[in-house]
Amino acid sequence: MNFERLREQLAGIVGTDHIVAAESCAPYVVDDQIPGAVVFPANVQELAEIMMLASSERLSVIPRGSGTKIGLGRVPERVDLVVGLTQLKQIIDHEPGDLTATFQAGILLCEVQTSLHGSGQFLPFDPAHSEHATIGGILATNTSGPWRHRYGTARDLVIGIRVVHADGTITKGGAKVVKNVSGYDMNKLYVGSLGTLGIICEATFKLSPLPAVEQTWVALFSTGEATACVIAQILHSTIVCSRLEFLSSRAAQSVGRQIDCTVADGIVAVAISVGSMPEVVDAQITAIGTLCRREGAIAGFLVEGSAHDNLWRAISDFSSASRDGHYRVMLKASVPLTKILETVHRAEALGCDLGMESATVAEAGCGIVRLCWTGETDALERDATFIAKAVEDLRSWVMHNGGSMVILLAPPAIKMLVDVWGPVGSALSLMQNLKQQFDPQRLLNPGRFVGGI
Repeated sequence: MNFERLREQLAGIVGTDHIVAAESCAPYVVDDQIPGAVVFPANVQELAEIMMLASSERLSVIPRGSGTKIGLGRVPERVDLVVGLTQLKQIIDHEPGDLTATFQAGILLCEVQTSLHGSGQFLPFDPAHSEHATIGGILATNTSGPWRHRYGTARDLVIGIRVVHADGTITKGGAKVVKNVSGYDMNKLYVGSLGTLGIICEATFKLSPLPAVEQTWVALFSTGEATACVIAQILHSTIVCSRLEFLSSRAAQSVGRQIDCTVADGIVAVAISVGSMPEVVDAQITAIGTLCRREGAIAGFLVEGSAHDNLWRAISDFSSASRDGHYRVMLKASVPLTKILETVHRAEALGCDLGMESATVAEAGCGIVRLCWTGETDALERDATFIAKAVEDLRSWVMHNGGSMVILLAPPAIKMLVDVWGPVGSALSLMQNLKQQFDPQRLLNPGRFVGGI
């Protein structure tokens, strides 16, 4: 492909100021592959015209928001053009009385929350890097966060969607009202598809009222078994948690440092938030504290106000900070609730065998376990094969126990050795057929999704 000619064609659509030339594309690298050009459409029509051009020239396209989740997925087959969506950042509609709102895909989640808070409402997403994450990126990866415990996933909250397809066609699905209808829910098809079926450019959500008060009780325990007992009792009680997280010792230390709380080696933690009217929060936090002390908590404390926000930002962003001379392997396992602690122990043992630092945060009411292994960059080339084998061993154990596991983040050297997504069984043929129908030229994120789709 003649990229000089491509940039001229793109300039005819968006103007030269909205194109990044090849020599300046390094910040938009995808798994060590630098794109030939990066383009930023200002509206949906420009996005559609870019996709028409890509289709006619058979260019691979990597959709991109702010880049917080660009490490998810297999190593792409090729990277010709990155399409940045950050200029698509309008609030299209907000109906406070209906608890619905429509946003363009490039708007930041933090801007969404600010706009909704004035009406006493919010969109219950709290993924990693929530201050930089875009709505489109959250939907494309189906990323939610600890609020998932009470409010559900990103897929659950979308009621309408607008998509630009690989040939430039623009389609809509769903509606701007919350209702139950029979038939296919096309919204769910695109959410979590990593932009391989179409580029989400606009979405309508059902919102939630802001709780009058939200507070968190943090309890420290000497064993994971004690936290598992507390979590099980909370899940079977009348306590209504907004968020319920288990933190391994390393994770508790990492999060603690960000809220000026020192956690000793070997100590694990549980963080439980409650959001409601003040008197309800007070009663439930008191009950949580009593339960934790009864089950052997060695310490417990209330977190509120700005410290509360900092705590949950640190938990959501767990192990996201880069460290000079180190690399990270981030895994996400979905397991039965009774297998969370065993999954944590197994992952930490494997990490120890690899000589890597291991830390874990688990959404204890949903069975989502985020595992992080940190290693020294100098050892990556030597250890990549062993790490890939450890990932496979852990995945095999997780699947044997009724779960699944994906790689959220890893150096390309590791992703080339082990399947990022793992097996999807009989669903793969259906997904391949959908890809063929929606993107027969394999232009959108080629090779990055399950089964190399």
